Amino acid sequence: MKNIIKILFLLLLVINISCKNNSKTIVKHHKSHEKSRQNTPFSDAVQVGNLFFLTGQIGKNHKTGKIAEGGIEAETKQTIKNIQAVLKHHNLTLNDVVKCTVILANIDDFNKMNTIYRTFFTDNLPARTTFAADLVGGANIEIEVIAAKK
Repeated sequence: MKNIIKILFLLLLVINISCKNNSKTIVKHHKSHEKSRQNTPFSDAVQVGNLFFLTGQIGKNHKTGKIAEGGIEAETKQTIKNIQAVLKHHNLTLNDVVKCTVILANIDDFNKMNTIYRTFFTDNLPARTTFAADLVGGANIEIEVIAAKK
């Protein structure tokens, strides 16, 4: 009987603590750190608690306004550098990325993209989805990521 009372007491204690941690999650919308992208109709990143949902990046050099030349390899490299810049602005790195969605204009570029991708993501690989679709601005690749601040 004493054991049942102890178990019920512990159960009530756990339920009470769970209910107290029912605070609202704060959502923050972050505009781009790049002046040329501050008037876009979307947030550069949305923060929900410790998670950062980044807008998809393409292989566009934001200083020149042009897609990186050199095919899918050059675009993949520039795309990931753009992601790194946004992450850095929020004190994050590629090591904080937990999920990537890779969109290719041509699924035949999958292996070439992977070769470059692997040079940036080497340990603690994020979950990833890859598919093909038409992309804006003549881009051959777009990558969006979710990162978790530790």
